[in-house]
Amino acid sequence: MFSIAIPHDFLSETPDEPSKIRKLGYLARAASVFKVSTVIIYYYGAPLREDIDLAKTVLEYLVTPPYLRKRVYKIDKRLRLAGLLPPLKIPSHVVPKEPRIGEVREGVVERWDGYYSIVYIGGGKYAKIPKPYPVGARLLVRIEAPTSRPDTYRAAIYKGPPPAYWGYKVEVRPIQSLTDGFDAVILTGREGKPICEVSPKLGKNTLVVFGGPRRGVDEIFKESGLELPGDLINFAPGQGTETIRTEEAVFIVLSILNYITKCRL
Repeated sequence: MFSIAIPHDFLSETPDEPSKIRKLGYLARAASVFKVSTVIIYYYGAPLREDIDLAKTVLEYLVTPPYLRKRVYKIDKRLRLAGLLPPLKIPSHVVPKEPRIGEVREGVVERWDGYYSIVYIGGGKYAKIPKPYPVGARLLVRIEAPTSRPDTYRAAIYKGPPPAYWGYKVEVRPIQSLTDGFDAVILTGREGKPICEVSPKLGKNTLVVFGGPRRGVDEIFKESGLELPGDLINFAPGQGTETIRTEEAVFIVLSILNYITKCRL
């Protein structure tokens, strides 16, 4: 599975707030199409804290199941243009109106009923699980049986990895610890070797690092006084435009890596 790293100045040349929101929507779509595990916003130099905060909030909002968003997010000026965002329609977002026995859903704890937690799971339905978890906690539950109430189901905490792609996590890291925890790192940029001439080194947990609108990956690492942690590869040799936007690069690079991992014999 792949994770991607985007620089903190990813939004710096975007002219207005609606354009920033749309740009984040394209990035989230690319991450979801190719089942990205983690989106890392990495910073260096003088971080653009406002843009980092906006990006993290919007990306986390988008990956939250739509039926939970009003319960998880209160009124927030950073999300006032959320209507511009595209739907992700990943498995955790597309659920039937009536819960099915054995189905796994994400929910949020609304209240306690004695020793039980009452968890909202969408469509006006609730799951009742043993143990009083903190109100507001988000949980994965497995539906076990109906109860005497038509809107409530007996359920249990689901343990283990999600049964399908459940979306990405969002992290913010300094460039110095960007690659911690990954067994392979791929750097992308026009200055790299053409993809036609190299075979990317892939691992079980591969990080793909992208540059920003002002600096390429090699410049960013050099200015930070760091050695390049992986091979620098040009995934769009012979490009017809002067520049490739970061969100466009994510689609291009992940498309090629998806082909390499799933289609190449």
